[in-house]
Amino acid sequence: MNANPVATETEETRYGAVDLKIMVRFFGYARPYGRWLLVALLLLPLGALVQLAQPLMIKQAVDNHLMPGTLDGFGWVLAAWLGLILAQLALGYLQTLVNALLGQRVIRDLRSHLFAHLSGLEAAFFARWASGRLTNRLTNDTEVVSQMVSAGLLNLAGDLLLLIGIGLGMIHLSPPLSLVALLAMPVIVAGTLLVARIFRRLHRRARLLLAGMASLLTEEIDGHQVVRLFRRQAHNDALFDRSNRDYLETSKQANFWEAFQYSFVEAVSTLTDWHPITDKGWLREAGDGASIGTLVAFIDYLRRIFFPIRDLSSKFTTLQASMTALERIFHLLDRPPTLTDPPAATIALPDPVRGAITCQGVQFDYGQEPILQGIDLDIRPGEKVAIAGPTGAGKSTLIKLLNRSHDPTHGRVLLDGVDLREIPLARLRRLVGVVQQETFLFAGTVADNIGLGDPAITPDVIRAAAGEVGALDFIDRLPQGIYTPLAERGVNLSAGQRQLLGLARVLAFDPRILVMDEATSSVDTISERHIQAAMKRLLQQRTALIVAHRLSTILDADRIVVLAGGRVIEQGTHGELLAHDGLYARLYALQFRQLTDPASGPAVV
Repeated sequence: MNANPVATETEETRYGAVDLKIMVRFFGYARPYGRWLLVALLLLPLGALVQLAQPLMIKQAVDNHLMPGTLDGFGWVLAAWLGLILAQLALGYLQTLVNALLGQRVIRDLRSHLFAHLSGLEAAFFARWASGRLTNRLTNDTEVVSQMVSAGLLNLAGDLLLLIGIGLGMIHLSPPLSLVALLAMPVIVAGTLLVARIFRRLHRRARLLLAGMASLLTEEIDGHQVVRLFRRQAHNDALFDRSNRDYLETSKQANFWEAFQYSFVEAVSTLTDWHPITDKGWLREAGDGASIGTLVAFIDYLRRIFFPIRDLSSKFTTLQASMTALERIFHLLDRPPTLTDPPAATIALPDPVRGAITCQGVQFDYGQEPILQGIDLDIRPGEKVAIAGPTGAGKSTLIKLLNRSHDPTHGRVLLDGVDLREIPLARLRRLVGVVQQETFLFAGTVADNIGLGDPAITPDVIRAAAGEVGALDFIDRLPQGIYTPLAERGVNLSAGQRQLLGLARVLAFDPRILVMDEATSSVDTISERHIQAAMKRLLQQRTALIVAHRLSTILDADRIVVLAGGRVIEQGTHGELLAHDGLYARLYALQFRQLTDPASGPAVV
């Protein structure tokens, strides 16, 4: 497990001052919902007008009815004022509803885009990224952005509109008094911008720490057996506790600055409220017969002007958190897949595909020392070729090139004379079936895990494939047969049963080329015999590449290719390689001696 989950998070970006670019890009997801956006924008000025009219109605009530002492028509003024209150309530409800519905749809599309992008990335990408961090992108980060849309972004524009309207109303009522409120604005704006910069840094660190904790939790769940067998609980608890405490401290700092910003705005607004009441010039004017209703309306406007300012500061906090989340999401979306379909297939595969495989000067590395160095290999259609060699020789890497889990760094791999990079990925991966060391089973039924949701693979095809590999013997004993739900990762099945399902899955897709990466290394001897029998049926009429730790499982291969140091050092049948008395003969002798004399230790193949 990673001792410092934050230090490995190197994918962070720093957009700095170009936040407008992030927002413009994000609003691209709202284009399909232009009507919803138009309705939301139309509600903003209506809501602002309803609020702006209320102080003016109070002014009319004070000047025309309360001060003169006449109540003629006062009922109509009161009714109009109550109507404005109800209209404000209705418009507020509609704004909240429309914003929430719009935000949910936009975030749904963003989340779907992100998931589809991850699905299209190559296997090497997932080898470098912790699953917890990717999960955090798809769940927590998108949820933060959702809060911005549904509760903040459009209302932010409404608050700005209301702020401008109130400012104009105050200037209309009393330009001298309005000057005091306007002088307070730069103080509030400067304080808000200062806090926003600090908030951005704190939220970025908080998101990193949250992603790190998600990664630690994923490792804890996936590696629970190792954790318990080696009594690593205390160490893992300490790692998680340290990240959790760091997150707490970062959140406390963010809460402190949020409270400071809110209190700062409140204090400035309260001081400003006192000015119209204590201003002697205004009192003299009022004593000489100036409108008391104007004073009351002005104070009401002054009280109202700080509501949007306070809301703006709160929404700005949400916006800062969302900026950090969008940075992380777009950084991931900007990571292009390195394995892509050709722009246009210039060379067509023969029909039907014969299954001839050719490696020409194949080299591969993971950015460091080369794993494969100049592999030249020809495999005939229908030939069964086994790959043997010591650990680290490049066996698994070689076969990963066949279905383009990776592309060669140099050289090329051909299928029936066509470079694999010239074949559409969907077509290639339909032609190449892979049985891995451990079959991964998804949440769902047995049928779902064999057919993988392909409509062309019917229940009859699923049963036929399962019967062909001998899996029906245990499937029919399950409570609901092929429709029996499996536990997560198929933990309610044995390792051998999971491998049989993997073989049935490959057979159901009927590939022309079969790749078996140590398919029996994780099962017991009895299960291995069942799997070997299933493999023999599966290998018929197909080109096959087989990697096996147990050399006894590849004795009847048409040819055995021996790798060492990323190179092909010898090849031939089992008998020919034993007669050659090279590396294969030594490995076989060592493994055979280990089988007959356990004290000699395991052979490393």
